[in-house]
Amino acid sequence: MAPPPPPQEEPADESWLATYADAITLLMAFFVLMVAVSKVDLALYEQVAEGINEQVNKKERKAPIKDFKEDAAEVVQELTDGKVLKLGVDDSGIVLEFDSSTFFLPGTAQIVEAAYPVLTAVAELVNAPQYEMFNLDLEGHTDDDPISTVQFPSNWELGAARAASVLRVMNENGTKIDRMRVLSYASTRPKAPNRMEDGTPIAENKAKNRRVVMRIHQKPFEYSPPKYVPVTSIAREGTEAEPTGEQPAAPAETPSNTPATQNQ
Repeated sequence: MAPPPPPQEEPADESWLATYADAITLLMAFFVLMVAVSKVDLALYEQVAEGINEQVNKKERKAPIKDFKEDAAEVVQELTDGKVLKLGVDDSGIVLEFDSSTFFLPGTAQIVEAAYPVLTAVAELVNAPQYEMFNLDLEGHTDDDPISTVQFPSNWELGAARAASVLRVMNENGTKIDRMRVLSYASTRPKAPNRMEDGTPIAENKAKNRRVVMRIHQKPFEYSPPKYVPVTSIAREGTEAEPTGEQPAAPAETPSNTPATQNQ
């Protein structure tokens, strides 16, 4: 008796791969959307990425934000006491905070002589080849004491002028002008309340609020020129009316037998 034929192997059913691929694609699109609409903490992202890389690849990963922070800490420690120039990190990158009471003459945008070595050292650090990818936002902040001079009609001009003075020194020391921009917040972004609830000034807090903040980040400076609409076309659309071809109706005549209106 002949042995039974061996069972035939059925081809593997791989139809599930299409469903699996669709699910993976949808998940990827979902996470991309979540990242796009969220506010990413770049410093934390770099720290997490560095930790994952060390555990998975077992090799060192370049971390420019971390390296810059370490180098900036050396500058702060060597040239200041850590109070007139503060170093920090936010969700965009590195933050250097210059105390206006120390770096500027009161009520002016004139930088004092003792501040130039500090600004020169910061410029040399920013200009290093490994940090050329960073851009700088220079923010001018003031307290809420009003100022009204010919040069500075308000705190807006004072804050902008102080930030621009720092930018000028940075540029004189080699920092490219297209890597920097100036912003003025006047007294609208205080670190601490300028006054008590009854209006009493808090001198210590006012001193904290007078500052120039340098935000060092990797966000590109983008400018999209607006598409202008001719003003004449807008005016024409608003004033011109299409003719209807109808003549305005003539006022109705008052019948002769209508009694005259009497004063009430």
